[in-house]
Amino acid sequence: MLFLAGFWGGHPANAAKIYKYIDENGNLAFSDRPVDEGRLVQVEQVEIDKTKKRFFIQKKGSKDNFTLLAINDYFAPVQVEFNMQESHNISVSHRLPKSFMIEARSRQETIKMWRKNPRLGYSYTYSHRFVFGDPGARHLPLRPYLLPISTKDVEAFHITQAFNGVRSHTDVQSLYAVDFAIPEGTNIYAARSGVVMDVANDFFRQGRSEADKERANYVRILHDDGTMALYAHLKLESVQFAVGLRVERGQVIAKSGNTGYSSGPHLHFAIQKNFGLELKSLPFEFEGPGGRPFKPEAGMVFRKMSAHAY
Repeated sequence: MLFLAGFWGGHPANAAKIYKYIDENGNLAFSDRPVDEGRLVQVEQVEIDKTKKRFFIQKKGSKDNFTLLAINDYFAPVQVEFNMQESHNISVSHRLPKSFMIEARSRQETIKMWRKNPRLGYSYTYSHRFVFGDPGARHLPLRPYLLPISTKDVEAFHITQAFNGVRSHTDVQSLYAVDFAIPEGTNIYAARSGVVMDVANDFFRQGRSEADKERANYVRILHDDGTMALYAHLKLESVQFAVGLRVERGQVIAKSGNTGYSSGPHLHFAIQKNFGLELKSLPFEFEGPGGRPFKPEAGMVFRKMSAHAY
């Protein structure tokens, strides 16, 4: 089966700590669990090959007569599409490709397949792909988005890339993203209220290879109108909210970092929506002095003692 998912929306690998310590016999030993500080020699962060699926397909029934059960553990709806690559002596309940909406935290029967002629052999190959969010959602913020960084925490910060950024904002998921250059460990604030639907919190490496694109820590928040905010490249183990909790506008959600596909500490911020099995970013405005909206542009600087952008 072929599996496809949206940007920073697959199954992030976890990370773990290895504790080097002196055991009761005075020998050097290692453990993946915390040990007494008095015996601790070193703690090393390592990646481990472990994944946690939040959306998956299970077969229900027999080998030649079954239903595909979609299980959605995300705190957001998911649109899934099934397609058939090859089939012989197999009947299908729907004409493929066929998509289904799977509500948040639910399971749903989708495609049924069965052997046409029980006396003959059969074969099949099918695939599925999914995208977060309801394609019927409409971007309707009640007010402009709060800047996710505050001059209370840093003397000044600036926008390095904005809409249509030529360095890395060229795909549809990032076309209207904004990058803020900020020191690692800076507080990141929720720009809008919503429910934490997905988190990656355990990555600690950064680089410019293809593999690094799937190693960014992030928080994805589902807004009440069905759109989603993505806060990415966060610091290791800095996310403050668990999946499923509601976050209010202005609450600290994480610390900035330099994880994943990154050349330096920064925050990648985007508003996204499902446009029908395709996750795309949306243009938006930030809230300036007096509540006035402004469009983010590369080169804007935000300084302490002033809420104005230059």
